[in-house]
Amino acid sequence: MKITTTLILFFTIFLVQISSGQNELKIEKSENSRLIEVLNNSKLIAENSEGHLSVKIYIIDNGSGSSGFEEGHEVSTNLLVAVSEFDEDLNQNLFEFGPLYNPNFIQWSKINEYEREFEVEHGTYDARKMVTLKVNIIELKLN
Repeated sequence: MKITTTLILFFTIFLVQISSGQNELKIEKSENSRLIEVLNNSKLIAENSEGHLSVKIYIIDNGSGSSGFEEGHEVSTNLLVAVSEFDEDLNQNLFEFGPLYNPNFIQWSKINEYEREFEVEHGTYDARKMVTLKVNIIELKLN
């Protein structure tokens, strides 16, 4: 009985110390306008986490009228390609590619342990073009 009481007292003191040892919670407003724009306006269109590399592809528009077409308020978009290694000493990078008109992720064409290759289609409906991009932790390049 005495051991049970001692254990209960010990765990109670332990939990009180843990909960009172936390830092104060705080709320901060970000002043980083690019980060605010990206988080509010980007959309995840593809991701792959095979091997030792995680790749996420987001699309973000460049604003009304950015496509350059005279009629309408069509927008061009950029691709944001976020790359991260799986490691304790995390290497991460972010690449931006564009402008593109009406891009569509097609497929991952090659998946290697430390590199990905993918295809994106873009352009007007009657003049679509295909681009192949290769990404690793250091660079994004047209293939």
